[in-house]
Amino acid sequence: MEAKKRTTLFVTTWLCVGMILMGGCAHPLVIKNLDSYRAYGVSSFEKPLKIGIATDATEPEQKRLMDGIANALGGYSAQVVMPYQANSQKEVDFIAHVDIQTEHKGSGWNFLINWPGFLIWTPAWNGYVYEVKYTINCRLAKGGTKETIDEFRIPIALDIRHAAINRTWTEISWLEVSAIAFVGGLVFINYDESVTPLVSEKVENPLGKFIAQEIVKRINASGKFSYIYEKDTTHGLAMTRSQLPRPQG
Repeated sequence: MEAKKRTTLFVTTWLCVGMILMGGCAHPLVIKNLDSYRAYGVSSFEKPLKIGIATDATEPEQKRLMDGIANALGGYSAQVVMPYQANSQKEVDFIAHVDIQTEHKGSGWNFLINWPGFLIWTPAWNGYVYEVKYTINCRLAKGGTKETIDEFRIPIALDIRHAAINRTWTEISWLEVSAIAFVGGLVFINYDESVTPLVSEKVENPLGKFIAQEIVKRINASGKFSYIYEKDTTHGLAMTRSQLPRPQG
């Protein structure tokens, strides 16, 4: 009976230790260079505009970033139509054709972080190393004539740290001869796909503003507002004439 109690106590103790270790071996998502892609403030449009955003984005992370761009443009006194189709009947002043390419990378450092890094809990205080890249290709065109007024590319490379239980569980190598951490380190050189939605959530607003500010800056610098003023003036003149009394007789 006494031996059974000791066994139960031993198992319970190690289960508690294991739960504490697992719970403590996590590193929240950190994007170390996100401040490099902060919007620094750009003057608003010279007048309220309607902007159509045309995109072929299909992946959730691409769509989320597109939402961030659209929301940010709304803050620059723009009315945004998204998605904007080539045959759309909705009138817009400008069209932004936005293509987003993504790339995800792991790191060879993750092997050393896991082994022999598990000995000093490196995954918990440093996190595993990942890189997420976005390449934004944008073509700006007039809404009426579809004439291209500018094209530009924005490369974004995010330096990421993160660790979660789906990888840090290998730190149980403390309880054996470190084979688990060694093999895990080889596997963890690759990118962890579970990081993608976390990154998308964190960058939607800041990167959306960063890209939107470039669109605003390019449209303002294009000097293509004259045709909008002319269109509005002509429209107003036509309305005025239509309201004049017709000659009698």
